[in-house]
Amino acid sequence: MHMADERDSAHKPQFPSAPGQANKAPTVEDALAAAVELKPMIGVARRIARERRAALARRGKMALPPEER
Repeated sequence: MHMADERDSAHKPQFPSAPGQANKAPTVEDALAAAVELKPMIGVARRIARERRAALARRGKMALPPEER
């Protein structure tokens, strides 16, 4: 049984409203380049979550903005 190489086939979107969603990276190098580009965002998200948890621990639920309670 031979597996087809998906890189040669046209991208088929999962949802018509998001044609570019889940487009596979053509190579490992491209995937690594994307990961390097996204890496700084992870630190920002973790910092925001840490600050939010600290505010909750200090002041309870009222430390959050009304839309997040």
